[in-house]
Amino acid sequence: MKKKDTILRILFNTVRSLAVGIVTGTCITIFANTVNIAGVINNRFPFLILLIPLGAYLTLAIYQKLGDSFRKTTVEAIDTIHEMETETDEVKLRPGKISPWMGPVAYIAAAISHLTGASVGKEGVGVQIGLAIGEFFTRIERKFAWRGHYGREDYYLMTGSAAAFGSLFGAPIAGILFGLMFATPDILRLDALFPVLVSTYSAVYVALKLGIHKMEIPDFMELPATVNNLITVALFAILIGLLARLFLYLLAKFRKGVEDKFGSKILSALIPGTMVTLFSIIIFIFTDSFDYNGLSLDLLYRAIDGRGVPLYTFILKALMVFLSIAAGFVGGEVVPLLVTGGTFGYAFASVLGLETSPFAVLGAIGMLTGGTNLPLVCFALAIELFSYSEPGLLFMTVALSYLASGDKGIYHHQRIAMRKRTARD
Repeated sequence: MKKKDTILRILFNTVRSLAVGIVTGTCITIFANTVNIAGVINNRFPFLILLIPLGAYLTLAIYQKLGDSFRKTTVEAIDTIHEMETETDEVKLRPGKISPWMGPVAYIAAAISHLTGASVGKEGVGVQIGLAIGEFFTRIERKFAWRGHYGREDYYLMTGSAAAFGSLFGAPIAGILFGLMFATPDILRLDALFPVLVSTYSAVYVALKLGIHKMEIPDFMELPATVNNLITVALFAILIGLLARLFLYLLAKFRKGVEDKFGSKILSALIPGTMVTLFSIIIFIFTDSFDYNGLSLDLLYRAIDGRGVPLYTFILKALMVFLSIAAGFVGGEVVPLLVTGGTFGYAFASVLGLETSPFAVLGAIGMLTGGTNLPLVCFALAIELFSYSEPGLLFMTVALSYLASGDKGIYHHQRIAMRKRTARD
């Protein structure tokens, strides 16, 4: 490549990546703050949980009207990235399978979920918004393409998803690694490093300047890297990986079981939605709180800061997540995985008479690793979001929980070493 072409390529990639990052950071800030406001409204007016069945029906109606493909944004993006992994031609702007309208649709559906009190997360929709923005810029460039441009659709998708993930958690390194690896965890797409780096850092900066609402992890005690602690944490990491495996298995069973049992899509939304409401009321009767609805971040914070949670918390939270997702609510599974793993870690340490806060943190990160198949992303997220400073025990946790969790994950169609290359979920 000539020097002039190299300079133009760097210039074009910088401008594109900045544009994707700025727009994504702005949109993710609006989205995250909307989810927070919806949660506050739901907490102030708890009778809104009675509307969960209606919320499930509205979500179903939205996606039925627009088509089920709108639910498969992440899968379509992963497939597109796979198709272009081995491409060497820089000029690759193909007809996109993802609609840019997926972003606003997912935003509305997530707002319904959190306003009514469904037990889901937010990062799944956040990533879909980032992917939709990436596809939007792909189509703009395709429409106004000029001779010698250097656009690639997979780069746009990676920059959008990375910018969204990084800005949601205020974690640029985790965001960069997410964009480079979420489609294929065993391949680090360094060819896209520069545009992903630019988009993610710009998105995180914009989001912080605009006042994005993000998680605030309490202070916690870290375990020293002694031999005894290494053995204990290794065994715990394997256990939390198996728990993540069980979580994903039961989640899939709940989804399929609801579809097979009721047949009708309306009943498949209304009955699990009604069960979420009933369980919410029953839990409130016994606990005097609706902490298991919505993001449930207070449960995670209490497990970390020592205020404590009931030992069965992780079971109830998982059940609420299964029912909410089976009802068709959208949002994501990352925060539910963090909460479930963190509260399990607290229960594990409490039963064995160990310090609870370090195991709550390691449980959250280990559970997320097992659910996403992204150990390096979770390692970076623990350092950036949780401010974890003992890398030895942390890496032991993400590595062993990843290995113990098996080949399934929340991001379908991932290609990982333990799965056959030709397999499709």
